[in-house]
Amino acid sequence: MAMPALLLLFLPLLAQGQEFDINGLQAIQNFDVKKVTTKPEGKPDTLEYKVHFHYDGQPISPWHNIPYSAGVKNGEELLHFVCEIPKGTTAKFEINKENTNNPIIQDTKKGKLRYYKYMPEKGSLVNYGAIAQTWEDPLDIHRDTGVGGDNDPIDVVQFNAEPCKVGEVQVVRPLGVFALIDGGETDWKVVVVKADSPDTDAWKDISDMPQDKVEEVKEWFRKYKTAEGKGLNRFGLDEKIMGKEYAKRVCDETHEAWTKLVFGDGLVDLNVAEATLAWMERLRLSEEELQWVQVLAEGWASPLDGFMTEKQLLQSLHYEHIIVDG
Repeated sequence: MAMPALLLLFLPLLAQGQEFDINGLQAIQNFDVKKVTTKPEGKPDTLEYKVHFHYDGQPISPWHNIPYSAGVKNGEELLHFVCEIPKGTTAKFEINKENTNNPIIQDTKKGKLRYYKYMPEKGSLVNYGAIAQTWEDPLDIHRDTGVGGDNDPIDVVQFNAEPCKVGEVQVVRPLGVFALIDGGETDWKVVVVKADSPDTDAWKDISDMPQDKVEEVKEWFRKYKTAEGKGLNRFGLDEKIMGKEYAKRVCDETHEAWTKLVFGDGLVDLNVAEATLAWMERLRLSEEELQWVQVLAEGWASPLDGFMTEKQLLQSLHYEHIIVDG
């Protein structure tokens, strides 16, 4: 019998021609962001520098073990954001998909560390990072952009004024999204704010945000590769910045893609009434696991009152029935 979905050990798998590390720890139950700690390895600004993640002292993957959802508040689902590039900095840090436990490392090109070259005196205009347990599937051609994903966790632009720290995990509210088309791939940028920040509490949707600031960040992404001698980036969705509802749908789709990447396609949803979905956590079960849930919920078939004994199993295999009181 397969183990329940929430207790499955993650297994390494081959995806899109490269091996991702899907580590062997169990998914974290009752996740508390305050229990996440980071531990640097190596010297900053070197190829050896890494930022490792721990939870209650145990090593974890920021991509796979930190839950996608941070719960529901005021009828709004919150998400977990992992900071990779703090506001005002230029080092291009990212969650590494291949290394054990997916530490944050600095991206490289031809063996050299990568930095933002566009407007380096300002650095990144926002806190930049990713949503945990998401994946932009290159083979999934998006209905609105016409191209597949970029093979990474979904990117986040966090608009709070205070710079985050590399590896910091925050609970955030998604407010909007725009689609950068980079190298023929959809590279979503989800606009978020911290869930507990009074400075941005009044922002309920992308239309509530300062539009000049939102456009400034979008234009930064259009132009930043020109400093490397490349052309302007382009955007999908007719260059629109979509609102909260659309953004949440995109995030959910990339979480679904991550689920399939890790667990495969043979998954079904529990049949839960729509009215309860707003406050219940979602659970992914395989077909076999769902059958066991039904067995446990409905009870054992008479005359069984639990799992078969060895004698009962042999009787069922040999006689195709169980002998009672005989």
